[in-house]
Amino acid sequence: MQSTRGEGGEGAGEEEARPEGSRQTEEVSELQDGGKEAAEDRGAPVLAAATQSVSQNQSGPEPDDTTPQLRPVHTGLDDFSAATNSEFIVLDSEHPLVRRQQVALNRQLSNQLERIDLGLKEKLANEKEDDKHLQELGVGMYGVQEQLARLQTRLDDRQHTKAEAEAKRQQARDQLEEIKRQYSNITGQDRKDKANASQLQAEIDNLMQHLVFTQGVSEDLSSNVKALKNARRKAGAEKNQAEEQKFQQDLYVERLTKDKERLTEQIAMYEAQAKAQAEETHAAKEALSEAEMEMESLVLARNQLLQQWSGSLVGMRRRDEAFSAMQDAVRTVEHQVILLDREIEGYKRSTNEEQEENEKLTMQLNWSHDGATSRKLIIQKQAQGEALQAHYSSCLRTLRETERTLARLSKETSAHHAEVIDQRRQLQKESAVRLEIEDKIMTHIQQKLTHNKAAKYSQRLTSRIATLKREKSFRLWQLENDVVAVGQEISKASQHLESLGLTTEALDEKIARSNKLLTTIQAKMSSFVTLIAQKQASIATCNKKIYQIAAKTGHEDLSPLQIKVEAIRAQIEELAVRIKSDQQLWMMRQGTLVAMTHEIEANSKEMLKLQTEYTAMQQKKIRWRIEAEHHEETELEKNAKMLRGDLLKLNTLLSKNSQLSQALEQENALRETDFLHRLKEAERESIQMQIKHERIQEEKERILNSLVEAERQIMLWEKKIQLVKETRSAVDSEVDQGDIQIMKAEIHRMEVRLNHLLKQQERLLKESEATVERREVIVLRREAMFHTSKKRTTKGEVNRVTQGLQRKIHDTHKRVVEYEQGIRELQEGQVRLSELLAQQKQKLSELCGTSYVLDPEFENLQDTKERNLAHLVSLQSRMKKLQGVCEGSYRASATSESVAAALQSQMERVRAAGTILQRVCEEFPQHQGALRRLALALAARTQTARTQVRVQETS
Repeated sequence: MQSTRGEGGEGAGEEEARPEGSRQTEEVSELQDGGKEAAEDRGAPVLAAATQSVSQNQSGPEPDDTTPQLRPVHTGLDDFSAATNSEFIVLDSEHPLVRRQQVALNRQLSNQLERIDLGLKEKLANEKEDDKHLQELGVGMYGVQEQLARLQTRLDDRQHTKAEAEAKRQQARDQLEEIKRQYSNITGQDRKDKANASQLQAEIDNLMQHLVFTQGVSEDLSSNVKALKNARRKAGAEKNQAEEQKFQQDLYVERLTKDKERLTEQIAMYEAQAKAQAEETHAAKEALSEAEMEMESLVLARNQLLQQWSGSLVGMRRRDEAFSAMQDAVRTVEHQVILLDREIEGYKRSTNEEQEENEKLTMQLNWSHDGATSRKLIIQKQAQGEALQAHYSSCLRTLRETERTLARLSKETSAHHAEVIDQRRQLQKESAVRLEIEDKIMTHIQQKLTHNKAAKYSQRLTSRIATLKREKSFRLWQLENDVVAVGQEISKASQHLESLGLTTEALDEKIARSNKLLTTIQAKMSSFVTLIAQKQASIATCNKKIYQIAAKTGHEDLSPLQIKVEAIRAQIEELAVRIKSDQQLWMMRQGTLVAMTHEIEANSKEMLKLQTEYTAMQQKKIRWRIEAEHHEETELEKNAKMLRGDLLKLNTLLSKNSQLSQALEQENALRETDFLHRLKEAERESIQMQIKHERIQEEKERILNSLVEAERQIMLWEKKIQLVKETRSAVDSEVDQGDIQIMKAEIHRMEVRLNHLLKQQERLLKESEATVERREVIVLRREAMFHTSKKRTTKGEVNRVTQGLQRKIHDTHKRVVEYEQGIRELQEGQVRLSELLAQQKQKLSELCGTSYVLDPEFENLQDTKERNLAHLVSLQSRMKKLQGVCEGSYRASATSESVAAALQSQMERVRAAGTILQRVCEEFPQHQGALRRLALALAARTQTARTQVRVQETS
């Protein structure tokens, strides 16, 4: 705003300075002239409200809806305290209770308005000089603002470079975190490979146990060969046993596959036990070496058994051809053993295939974990982007709101400027007319006094206006700085959003690549599954063919079987050699695997060292850049401080120039101002005491209003109690009348209290008029003291004034003590009334409870009484008829059948009337009391009719 003022020239500066100066002069005049009036006028509407509440309570316990009233008190002491703490209703200015006070206030305010008009004429002359001075200050401030704008642009550039360096640093940190993540993935894969190796070793141990089991079976077969008599039967039994064992082995393999799947699912849970597993692997390696030794010994024993077996076969062929049939059976058993060996090899192959599939599945699981982590990272980045977008939108909103407020304030300033110009023109016209009239009336002495007062007042106003201008310019600078800071934050947020967009694009590319890999792997998996199914089907067909051939040729041709046995033995030896070579290869590969693990650990250590060195170098570079930027910032701050110091020097020089021109006048006025300040303090103390006095009166009136309201509620409750007592007296005429006498005495006391409150209302109205007169006297006294401030005051006059003020203060203290004592008495009376009201409420609740209990009993007794009367009448009529029957004068006019039909018709009519009556009572519940006797009569009639029917039926 100041920069535009400087560019626009002197006219614009004058137009903008005038409304501000006029506005400040009006505010200062209102503060000085009306500060004490508000303090004294504060109690008038409250007193009027109190008197209105008293006048409302005079009419009775039921107030009119058109007049304002306080909320009724329902409960004890808590409700009274709540009523005293609530706000009072401010009465209308046209209310008759406030009219006298309003007339006095209007008369006083009209006089005050005339005095304010005189002050405005004096202030308009001083505004022009202030406008010129402010225009000069605006020109100087424009140059300083230009220099500050240049420095601000330099500081923005520095902050931009700093933001770029921070972005680079953040990018380097992200790269380092990505490398750490890759390293953690590699280490996890290494741990999984070690776990798989330990699992494979356990499977090898299981296979060795199977081999021992098969060797035991072969030993059993050799022992069975010695038993020649039961060989065929035992061979069949052994065949069945072998089939069962094969079935058990199939079950065992299935269980192993299930265990393997379960273990693959538990791999993630066992990663925390890597150290313990390393120790277990060491122990397993030692056990593996021992198992290898045992395996070699078992292989040698197996070879010896095979040699012994071949020798025993040759000897048996030479010795006895009678056992040829048994030998055929033995050969078939050997053939089965060979088949079992082949099955073992097939199981080994299947385990190898399962291991490969397990490795593939673990790779897929790792890929799935990587995909899940990447998805989580993408979600986090998206959330961060959304948060930044929300922050950016909030910043844009704040910027738009500030622009709107700036435009609105500029429009308001222009509108206020136009209004001030119009008001100045009107004031100039009115002041011209008033000056012509006042020049004829006022004397030369009054003109001199007004000129002296205007000089002092203009000096004070100029100082205040200068301070206000400085504050407003400082606020404008702060707003400009806030706008610049918001722009910087917006630029930072946009840069951060761009970097986040790049990272999201890179992550999307990685996700697409991983999805492609997953699709290819899934396709391979499906193809592998189909191949496995095909091979299993072919294996099943081959097994069926083998079983068919064995079933056909097992007992017919023996020579080809012997040839097959020798070929199979050769194959067994070749397989043993291959097993040894495979074991050696496995050991070699284990050694290479251990060496590779050592190399991987060494490479990982070197990689960690290089990463730490790289991060240290990057941190050093970033620290150097930050230190350089801090150094530049300190230099900029020093320059800014120097410029601020120059501005302060300029301001001090300007203030010194203004102070030197006013120094002589201020020295002459110092003593007078000190004395005036003392007098003002004394006046303030007296005004404060008067305000306290008025507050005490307000509290007193509030307590009186609450007491009146409580008394009104007591009267209402007394009416209700009287009604309840009248109802009870109708039931029980011997009720005690003591409470009624007490209530009458209370009502008489409340009437006396109401008359007293009406008198007090009139007294308070007179006091409110007196406060208006005192206010006018105080204002006139203050003006007289301002007018006579040039006169020399003696020490005796000051002492007399202080003694008078002390006497007034002492009197006000006495009044405060008296009012406090009266308030205490009223509070005690309030407590007594609340206790009495609580007792009356308790009695009323007890009476209501007893009435609630007695009313249904009374109704029941009334109903029984009426029923008994009706029953008595019917019995009397029946007794007369029976007497006539006994005397012989009664003759039956109808037969029993006709009587029964008539009774039935009467019963139906009574029932119909009863249903109609019940429906009427349900539709019109307000008529239930009037129809009660009719319903009871119908019920009694139906009961008598039923008894008559029963009597006739029994007769």
